[in-house]
Amino acid sequence: MPPTSAQPARLSEAPVGGVFRVVRVEAESQDADRLKAMGVCLGRRLSLIQTGDPLIVCVVGSRVGMSSRLADTVYVELECLPDPPEA
Repeated sequence: MPPTSAQPARLSEAPVGGVFRVVRVEAESQDADRLKAMGVCLGRRLSLIQTGDPLIVCVVGSRVGMSSRLADTVYVELECLPDPPEA
C-alpha cells in the first residue's frame, strides 16, 4: 500500500518522486547502523529517485542506493508528490 500522510508504509512501496519522512525503522542492529551511516534515520526527510534493487533515495543532498530488503525495514509517511507535467 502506498504511504499517505496518515498511514506509514514501507519505503520499498513508495512512489518515485515523492518526498517522505522516516517514521519507523524495523531493522536489526547491524542493518540499523548501516541505514544511519547512509543518513536514513527516524525523522529524516528523503525523496525516492528509483525503485527496484537497488532502490535509490536522495537523503541529505546525496543519492544513496540500498537493497530492497533493507528498504522494507524503513517506514515512511508521504509529505508531497511532484506536480504532474503540464500538457
